[in-house]
Amino acid sequence: MIWVVAAGAAVGFVFDFYRSLGKWLRWGKITTMVGDLIFSVVALFLLFKFFLRANHLDFRFYIVWGSVLGLFLYTRILSKIILWLFFKCYRFIEGCAWLILQVLKFPFKILAVLMVPPYAVLRWFSLLIFRIAEAFFGEPIAKTRKKMISLRDRLFPPRTNG
Repeated sequence: MIWVVAAGAAVGFVFDFYRSLGKWLRWGKITTMVGDLIFSVVALFLLFKFFLRANHLDFRFYIVWGSVLGLFLYTRILSKIILWLFFKCYRFIEGCAWLILQVLKFPFKILAVLMVPPYAVLRWFSLLIFRIAEAFFGEPIAKTRKKMISLRDRLFPPRTNG
């Protein structure tokens, strides 16, 4: 009989895990449907294993009552504590992931700080080259452009309706 009660408690534990994970990750409708399917398969597998251990899959009515009793006792006694522990574990996992991400970002932040002076020098130098080229070649290029436009207009005059 203890295996049958444990089966209900195990299904309750898996359901609490599934429920807390869905709330923590804020699942949408499709993800929840897929999660429901996976939970159902896992719950059936757990019940199968426990019922096999309890009485070699000989289906009796006390199996149903025992599983319901185990689920009821689990939800009344342990569920709140287990959910609290799950959320504490999730927060710990989030903290570890944040710390790992910060450690991985650190070399790039140092590189960004180290690249500020060379980037500033290159920016200043490119602006200097642009201004020098504009001073030497700006007026001749503008004159050449105007000549090319007038040549195009002479070779290909605009069409008129006359």
